[in-house]
Amino acid sequence: MDPTIMAAATAAASAVSAGLVAGVTATAQQAVTDAYQKVKGVLTRKYPSVDVEIVESRPQVESRQLVLAEELTAAGADTDTELTALVQQLWHVIEQHSPKAADLVGVKLTRVEAGELEIRGIKAAGASGVIADQVKVTGKFSVTDVQVASELPDPR
Repeated sequence: MDPTIMAAATAAASAVSAGLVAGVTATAQQAVTDAYQKVKGVLTRKYPSVDVEIVESRPQVESRQLVLAEELTAAGADTDTELTALVQQLWHVIEQHSPKAADLVGVKLTRVEAGELEIRGIKAAGASGVIADQVKVTGKFSVTDVQVASELPDPR
């Protein structure tokens, strides 16, 4: 599947995952939980056929995040401006209140325009290897050799 098409949906799935991880730790702030609930609310309201629980039950498993991203893309969530805004807000809140949870991404690209883009050799622990949000590539876009460990870092 084309990574540029999946960017918003993948960001949503990864944000949901990081929101879950951040929200269940002792040091997480109520703001993280509130922001996550807003994303989940839009997902369940606008995309009732998409099973968010696949990520909720085991948020650290990348294959579950990918399934959620694919389902969201198939449902048209990759062009949903309301969802995109809430996902960006969730990431902001996670970065502000639980920075270790925000580190669960190997590479995060935001607002990038390029003729060609190659990402390779990424190693990440706990969640997504690559998140691309608002990325425009006119030529080749390649993401290879991404390794994600299932063990989460201590959120404190």
